[in-house]
Amino acid sequence: MAHLRIRENLISDYDKYYLSLEDLLAGASNTLIYIVLISIAFYNSFTLLILAVPFAFIIPFFNKDEFIKKRKEKLLNEFKDFLRILKSFLEASYSVENAFMMSIKELMMLHDKDSMMVNELRNIVAKLKLNKPIDVVFKQFADKTHMEDIMDFSEVFVISKQHGGNISKIIGNTINVINDKIEVKIEIDTVTASKRFEQKLMNLLPFLIIIYMNISSSSFLKPLYTSLEGRLLMTFALAVYFFSVHLSKKILNIEV
Repeated sequence: MAHLRIRENLISDYDKYYLSLEDLLAGASNTLIYIVLISIAFYNSFTLLILAVPFAFIIPFFNKDEFIKKRKEKLLNEFKDFLRILKSFLEASYSVENAFMMSIKELMMLHDKDSMMVNELRNIVAKLKLNKPIDVVFKQFADKTHMEDIMDFSEVFVISKQHGGNISKIIGNTINVINDKIEVKIEIDTVTASKRFEQKLMNLLPFLIIIYMNISSSSFLKPLYTSLEGRLLMTFALAVYFFSVHLSKKILNIEV
């Protein structure tokens, strides 16, 4: 089922994504470009273009995984900065509860005042003021992120809080692990940046070639647009194109 909502300040589940109007319009505009190119290059049909326009506003609802992935990457980066701040307050002999409260203002200097981690901290602090245990509240936050690094830290944090472990040392180790992961990802992105650029060019190349041939030698491609066999051949070529694009994305999508 498709969902469209005004952007939420506090996210209830990081594995679910509700498109905002901004997301929908951005996704629809990108999809519309491909619809125009496909209609012109593969079918040479203005009628198909008009009929396919509504799909530009439907397809973004099927691309939620990409939105979820980017949101989690952003949250992990904010969480890393939060741990740095939290560690500094704990080393200054603040209690865990007070360190969480003080971290909000510091984190707002690094990220937007309505960033995900800032909103999560506000929610955690609000629950602490209702005398809810910090370990329970933090675990609730970690569980809804469905992120391995945050959930692992939460488990160790809860055990340390209950049994008096060295929380500052645990936070330091967690920061190192997250930093290593982020640095590896940055290095992979840097190494594959040229290949990703080449991929985008290759994705456009078939359209450019066909459009150029339509302009320079329209009679040569005319049977592909006027006969049943030609339309079936172009449809098959389009299917091969989509498979190639999907395969190239899979190859360049290296998980850390």
